[in-house]
Amino acid sequence: MLDLHALATAVALSLPLVAAAETPHAIPPADAIRVDRVLEPGWHFATALQAQAAARGALQLLTPVGTPVTGIVKVTGTTAVFEPAAPLAGCTRYTLQLLRAPAQRTLRSSFTTACSAWSEPVEIDDAHTAHQVDRPASGAEVVAGKEGRAVAAWFQSNGQRNAIFASRYAAQTDFWSAPRTIDLNGGGAADVPALVADGQGRVTAAWFQALGGRTAIFACRLDAGGGCPAPVRLDDPGVRGNAANPQLAADDLGNVVAVWQQPDGHHTAIFAARWTQAQQRWLPAQALDRSPANAYDVVIAAMGGGGFVSAWEQGKRRHESIWASTLPRPTASWRAPRRVSPAGVRALHPALAMDPRGGAAVAWVQGIGRARRIAATRLDAFMRHEHPAIGMASGAFPGAALAPALVVDAAGNITLAWEQADAQGRDAILGSRMDGATRHWSAAQRIDNPRLASAGNPVLAVDPAGNVTCAWYQDSARGMQVQAARLDPEATRWSDPVELSDPRRTIQASLPALAVDSAGSVTVVWQQYNGWRTIVMASRLP
Repeated sequence: MLDLHALATAVALSLPLVAAAETPHAIPPADAIRVDRVLEPGWHFATALQAQAAARGALQLLTPVGTPVTGIVKVTGTTAVFEPAAPLAGCTRYTLQLLRAPAQRTLRSSFTTACSAWSEPVEIDDAHTAHQVDRPASGAEVVAGKEGRAVAAWFQSNGQRNAIFASRYAAQTDFWSAPRTIDLNGGGAADVPALVADGQGRVTAAWFQALGGRTAIFACRLDAGGGCPAPVRLDDPGVRGNAANPQLAADDLGNVVAVWQQPDGHHTAIFAARWTQAQQRWLPAQALDRSPANAYDVVIAAMGGGGFVSAWEQGKRRHESIWASTLPRPTASWRAPRRVSPAGVRALHPALAMDPRGGAAVAWVQGIGRARRIAATRLDAFMRHEHPAIGMASGAFPGAALAPALVVDAAGNITLAWEQADAQGRDAILGSRMDGATRHWSAAQRIDNPRLASAGNPVLAVDPAGNVTCAWYQDSARGMQVQAARLDPEATRWSDPVELSDPRRTIQASLPALAVDSAGSVTVVWQQYNGWRTIVMASRLP
């Protein structure tokens, strides 16, 4: 692996010696706060030669987790600045670093970007039908594209059947488009959409829909207007069971994998189909599992460095294990599944996250009854444990644990969140973090508001700077509301929760979904009851 720091240090040897009186001046000044997110930070030098030397590799901008920001160095006269490829994340401490000759000390200057506030929640489904009790909306998902764009999808009655609707958000106009149906015209009821955006911002949707007396899996590559001109069926019509629970993942090149569960006449099996960007087509569905036992709860993630990994639960009741299979390349074959949970211990409900440095992280619910705990580990591209599976425990929360969610940042740090009951049976949201360098897991921290009642359904997203956002729903005197908190990766501390839903409009808000874009802007969507029907709401942290 290329050592960027060693390379930059070698290049820095060519920098001219600078006298103490000629020490460069940082732009912005050291410890500046509320810095504009589109500012180009840099150094002002005594001579143009020194500025040009910095442009040859010695000038870096680092995130709070120590990874270099992608961008270019530009020189104008005696000033060298760093132009990030995307706006910097808000409320984030960055470090400007100037590597110099061994006889001189490395210069560093840190600054904090301006913070923003969550926007007022807005209804994104058809508000004209908000008081029509026969038009409920549910199952909202969201993904972030490029240049501040986002796409949300959900299923909702169109007056005749459940249909899949989608809406696009544009940061330039701060506006959600009118929702459009994207499912198969002429098909039956459609449910539970999944969304993914590839490295170029192209969005793929998948869902299951009634057709010919059973449910089938359909997918669509959304066009520029958010529509779906021609949904494609992914499951094999020769497999007669009802297909359900589609999940999606995409790589930076635009390849997409869809996975789902479906009875094949012998057991409930796991199937996968893939879109190859090079061939511009979906390849036929393949079975992934190789056991006669039923398989459920399939998930999928892209692997850092290429390929995909899928995981699911499988086994006789009360003896299930977590199994995983990898697709090394879009043109390769799926490898034989491997068991990734410990032998002899019940394991359910896997969660997956890509590790940008290669491999993936996986978590699951382990144990039975009140003894259920969350276990997590990191896997390499061959599904081998790079580090032992760790069971998360907290003395203050002895109850059953469930609903794991995890993300991995650019430095390999894993953040895990889950739901767990205290001694009185109140469910809380807990979090732990594995340091990518030491492989040490932190003690569990409480994320939710301890003054409120039970909380559930945590979801996570991480931005390129390593900031992690967690959203969940939590009961209160004003009914269930959606909350969010942010993890500062430098201090490894969670912020106080913020209520995103509007209790003046709802007595029940739940099931949040999260997405974050390359500039660190976060979009949350959820469903809530407005007194007439469930509607879909959204809020953004620009």
